[in-house]
Amino acid sequence: AKSVILLHGCAHNPTGCDPTKEQWQQIAEIIQRKHLFPFFDLAYQGFSSGDLDEDAWSIRYFADTLNLELFVAQSFSKNLGVYSERIGQLIACFHSPETVPIFLSQMALVVCRNYLTPPQRGAQIVSTVLNTEALYQEWILDIRRMCSRIQAIRQKLYTRLNELGTPGTWTHIITQTGMFAFTGLNPQQCHTLVH
Repeated sequence: AKSVILLHGCAHNPTGCDPTKEQWQQIAEIIQRKHLFPFFDLAYQGFSSGDLDEDAWSIRYFADTLNLELFVAQSFSKNLGVYSERIGQLIACFHSPETVPIFLSQMALVVCRNYLTPPQRGAQIVSTVLNTEALYQEWILDIRRMCSRIQAIRQKLYTRLNELGTPGTWTHIITQTGMFAFTGLNPQQCHTLVH
């Protein structure tokens, strides 16, 4: 009870195994029952389904539907392609407005100890894309293309493994999402591939 639980909002790294909506509801029930504090890592929004809203479903379910307090560490490094800028934000949802100044004072201490004045370029890039309709629409299209490409690669790998008669069940490759995959290979198979 009262522990923080780290959850990936979508496109789980390293497995690619995302919970279904029903599984998210079960996870939320356990979190509520055990009085846990959800902390979402949202680094690959859009890479799971190709839709920003769909990929944020779990977080919105926890925050809006269940009214849970939570944190979301949202990164734009991957889905906006600004890796060197390491740009993101921490979103905090609280029940009480009185919690906000307490939280901000503690975050100010963390920021001062770590970097004090972060570079602005990454934030300016993200702000420009999110606040310029044409760029925003182009970004949405790019995310859909990237997701489609990832899904196509997964499908090709699945198809080829089946064509070769590779032992095992490979359906998980096309049911997982995002850039990462749990292969299901055992240690001996991994050793064979490495050597």
